[in-house]
Amino acid sequence: MNATAAVAIAQQLEVAPEKIADGLKHFRGVDRRFQQRGQARGVAVVDDYGHHPTEIRATLAAARACTQGRIHVVFQPHRYTRTSDLLDEFGGAFADADTVIVLPIYAASEEPIPGVTAERLAERIQAEKSGPRAEFCPVFSDAVNTAVAHAREGDMILTLGAGSVSQLAPQILAALAAE
Repeated sequence: MNATAAVAIAQQLEVAPEKIADGLKHFRGVDRRFQQRGQARGVAVVDDYGHHPTEIRATLAAARACTQGRIHVVFQPHRYTRTSDLLDEFGGAFADADTVIVLPIYAASEEPIPGVTAERLAERIQAEKSGPRAEFCPVFSDAVNTAVAHAREGDMILTLGAGSVSQLAPQILAALAAE
């Protein structure tokens, strides 16, 4: 749909059709937006920058449309203030996931806020009536092992968040391949 909109605007601006076609041909996408990082043992590993409940819902809807299997999310909350302000919205944002592994909050230079924790966020996600199973993993290597343990052929593991969570996709692929 974005490509169609870009073509329509380019036509309105009277851009030559050859230039439009060349632009589309060479466009490689946006980094960390539903970026397929690989596949191992029949499990797709995808990375996305989504860190706001609205983005998370949209990303998970796209993931649900792309797989018949289960969706396992490794999520790193971004900022204490965002986690605090949007805690309830985060709770319902993961409805299309089957499991959610919550990592520690990526502070992005913020000071911790008392009572605002990734553990609390995992509990809030878990509390949703039809929501996914959610758990807190304090260490990246534990999150990798947990995600790999949950996954079976046909599933997707989605690393999600604006912090350092993107570093996990290669580790997840290596762990899947090693099994």
